[in-house]
Amino acid sequence: MKDDDLARNYHRSGSRSRSSRIRKARRKGLWIFFATMVVVVAAVGAGLSLLADSESASVVAARTAAADAGRKPIERTAALAPLNLPADDAPHGSAMEWWYYNGILDAAAGQRYAFHIAVFVANGLVKHTVMHAALIDLQTGKRYASQTRTGGIPIASSASGFDFRQDGWQVAASGPAHLLRVAFEGASLALDLKDAQPPVAHRAADSATPGLLDFGSSGISYYYSRPRIAAQGEISVGGKTQAVSGAVWFDHQWGEFDVLTLGWNWFALHLADGSDLMLYQLFDMDGRKVMTAGTVSNAKGSAPLKAGEVELIPGGTWTSPKTGITYVVEWGVKTPAGLLNVKPYFPDGEFDSSRTTANIYWEGPVKVTGSSGGEGFLELSGYDRVKAKPAVRN
Repeated sequence: MKDDDLARNYHRSGSRSRSSRIRKARRKGLWIFFATMVVVVAAVGAGLSLLADSESASVVAARTAAADAGRKPIERTAALAPLNLPADDAPHGSAMEWWYYNGILDAAAGQRYAFHIAVFVANGLVKHTVMHAALIDLQTGKRYASQTRTGGIPIASSASGFDFRQDGWQVAASGPAHLLRVAFEGASLALDLKDAQPPVAHRAADSATPGLLDFGSSGISYYYSRPRIAAQGEISVGGKTQAVSGAVWFDHQWGEFDVLTLGWNWFALHLADGSDLMLYQLFDMDGRKVMTAGTVSNAKGSAPLKAGEVELIPGGTWTSPKTGITYVVEWGVKTPAGLLNVKPYFPDGEFDSSRTTANIYWEGPVKVTGSSGGEGFLELSGYDRVKAKPAVRN
């Protein structure tokens, strides 16, 4: 399906201060990771500067001529190699890279569970690999969370995929087939996944370069998703093992971009009509909105949302009793198909990763009502660093 056809169909259907204990813990935790990120940021800045300084006169002339003629200017992303799957499933050695999964799983007896798993690799003078995982019992709200980090990249050799193995955890993929094995204190998760649909390559609405997003002075990112991977496996909670199944969202993002200068509100939603909605709102460290964008996709294809087609309206908040950070956990999402109301299953989705990545974020399952039903995941990052309430100031 063509972009405009899908967009038409979609039109029709359719982020204070904390206690001294927390401050001390964060200062103490992972100074090595901070050093790495400083080097990464410096490298990104130098790389972007070099990129700008090395533009040939002919390219500049071509851009000027195009602008003078009223034609679309040449994209920065066009100078980079295009997205190449399955080869790009594998690690790239870029400044920052992550592989991420979330899902809501059903057990045969009706119980439901939600999880997210992420692998982060930061490359600088020192390389670090970090793994985060959380499992939520949707019957009780009990949350199991764990994290681990190591120097280097603990990955088995793979020509076009990845196989991370660390502290008994395993996150692996080869093309559309994925495997997740994670253990917590009192719980575990083991899933085998297989995707029957092609991946979704995200892009800006006015861009001709699929799989690449330009964040301006913060850099450029490769980004693709597999929004609905069929998953089957087992969850063990409190000594009881249950067979589970469900649809899992997978994201892979990498590039020479600076994660320290931006925060984000990110949505990954499975809607009742079979479509999938990825939305992100970036904000700077003064709380000012930088951009709002996203992708709508279904079994027939995908299309980026155009400027003005989506608006995020902050709603209810939750303040962590542990860190004092206030997060916007309820949202109104205006889309061409109507207004979606997004609320968390449980307000406490805080993941304190001070000791592995020196940041704190919110991540959890959400329910969708309004113009369409559905469910999915919400991620709120940068709230621990922002100087004003994020995503509100213009």
